[in-house]
Amino acid sequence: MRNYIYILLLFTLLCFYLINSSLVITSIINYTELFITKLFPASFIFFIISYLLLDYNLVFYINRLFRVNGAVFYVLILSLISGFPSGSKYIVDLYKRGIITDKLSNYLLMFTHFPNPIFILGSVSILFNNKLYPIYILIVLIISNFIIGFLFRPKTIEKINYECNNTTFSNSLSKAVISSFKIILLIYGTSIFFYLIITIISKYISFSNYSFIFVNGIFDLINGIFLTSLINNDFIKALFIIFFISFGGISVNMQVKSIISDTSVSYKYFIIGRMLQFIISIVLLSTIVYWSNYIN
Repeated sequence: MRNYIYILLLFTLLCFYLINSSLVITSIINYTELFITKLFPASFIFFIISYLLLDYNLVFYINRLFRVNGAVFYVLILSLISGFPSGSKYIVDLYKRGIITDKLSNYLLMFTHFPNPIFILGSVSILFNNKLYPIYILIVLIISNFIIGFLFRPKTIEKINYECNNTTFSNSLSKAVISSFKIILLIYGTSIFFYLIITIISKYISFSNYSFIFVNGIFDLINGIFLTSLINNDFIKALFIIFFISFGGISVNMQVKSIISDTSVSYKYFIIGRMLQFIISIVLLSTIVYWSNYIN
């Protein structure tokens, strides 16, 4: 029965796309320009470098030199600087190499959903009159993840099952480029699919400003974030952005599900983490803004 529903929905979308072909083409061009100029440069190079670092045994050396779990440190730091959905990619990379188990993978999946700092402090900052708000947003999203990681930390962190990898740079680089392009294409294809859905919906249904922003952000968080420019109040704008980033939008959720699909890593841990991140982030943001206004 579910397959029939999917077929009906997809056939309906196909009909709408054919009827509105010029709108679809324009939307694809506009989103592709946004993706290439804003998202691709901030993500692609991080994916390549992270793959190379893994190939050159960074996890092993971290574990050996600093006496900490190299796998946890690797995923945490790289996902922190490269943004979502890189956390799930790094987790799966380690999982497929047999470095971490599904238990540790599920734990990491809960709290390694970070926005790209360059994106927040660069592209998102232009949306605000008060330039402190992008900093607030970045801080509360990072801290909320650390809180989740602390609250759900396992009693014992399993030892790394690791054997050093011997490889040539040319071989590693070619694999890194191919792997990174696969993830980038997945992100782009999934994002534009849901962006086109909301474009068609918006053509036939009239929304208020807030509803329009919310519906767009639910399907595709990037589109939702930039549409918050329609909101004048910086605090409300920040609440919308935190919700979109914490939840990830349907497109990011589908990307994560696709990345972990051929493993035993459970998607439910990602959802639990996102709900907790939103709640904690809102509490933290409200507290920061209150004390900032109180002091001033």
